[in-house]
Amino acid sequence: MARRRNKDVDVALGVAQLVALLVLASLFLPQVRQWLLGLGVLVIGAIFVVGVVAFGVFLIRRTERKSPFNSVPTMELQVATQTSISQPYDKPQTIADLIEQLRAIDWFQFEKLVALVYRKLGYQVTRRGGANPDGGIDLVIEKNGQRAAVQCKQWKTWNVGVKAVRELLGALTDAGIPKGTFITLCGYTGEAKQLAEKHGIEIVNEVGLAKMIEAAGCQLDPETLAILSDTRKFCPKCESEMVMRTATKGLGAGSRFWGCSAYPKCRFTMSAD
Repeated sequence: MARRRNKDVDVALGVAQLVALLVLASLFLPQVRQWLLGLGVLVIGAIFVVGVVAFGVFLIRRTERKSPFNSVPTMELQVATQTSISQPYDKPQTIADLIEQLRAIDWFQFEKLVALVYRKLGYQVTRRGGANPDGGIDLVIEKNGQRAAVQCKQWKTWNVGVKAVRELLGALTDAGIPKGTFITLCGYTGEAKQLAEKHGIEIVNEVGLAKMIEAAGCQLDPETLAILSDTRKFCPKCESEMVMRTATKGLGAGSRFWGCSAYPKCRFTMSAD
C-alpha cells in the first residue's frame, strides 16, 4: 500500500511540474501563451485545477517527509504504544515474607499448610495429626509407590532436640514406614542432626519449607494464601472456629484461652499464648 501511494504521489508531482513549466513559459513566450489561449478557457481551467491539486499533494508529501512517525511502521508503533503501558501484576513473595507468615499462623494451620504443599508437589497425603493421637506422625505422604511420614513442629524459639527425632524414628518403625521428614520453623541441635542423618530422616527448617512452597508454586496459590493470611484459629479436633474465652472458676480464673465454638459438643481448648 505504501509503495502504491508513493507512486501516485510521484505522478501527481510530475503533472504539477509540467503545469508549472507551461505557466512560466506563457509568461515569457508569446507563442506558448497563444497556444494555451487556443486550447480554450475550459482546458485552461482544467489545467489550473490539476495544478492546484498537484500543489496540494506536493505540500502533503513534504509534510509527511518531515513527520518523525513516518519512519516507524504502523504495527511497530502499536506495539511500542502497548508496551509503554505497564500492566499491574502480583509480585511473588520473597522467602522472608513467607517465613514471617509461617510464624504468624498457629500450629494447626501450619500442619494443614505443610499437607497442602505436599499435595501441590504431587503427593497423596493422609493427615493423622491435629488434636487426635498421631503416634508421632502428622502426615503420611505417598508418591510413585513410596511412602514417607512427616512430623510438623511449629517451634519458633527453640531447636528440635534428639528426643523429638528419636520419637519420630520410633513411630516410623512402629508404622513400618521406611522414610521420614521432620519440619520445624527453628533449627536442630547437633545430636538431632546426627541421629537424623544416621537413619535417613530428612530435616527441614523455615528456609527449607519456604523453598518447598516456592518449588510447589504456592506463592500465589489461593488455598495457600487463604491459610497464610487467615488470622482466625480453628479447632484441631473438629475444625470449628476457635473463640477467645475467659476462665470464670478454678485456679486459672481470669485467664484467657481459646475454646472451640462448638462447645459443649467439642470441649477442645488451647492456650492463648
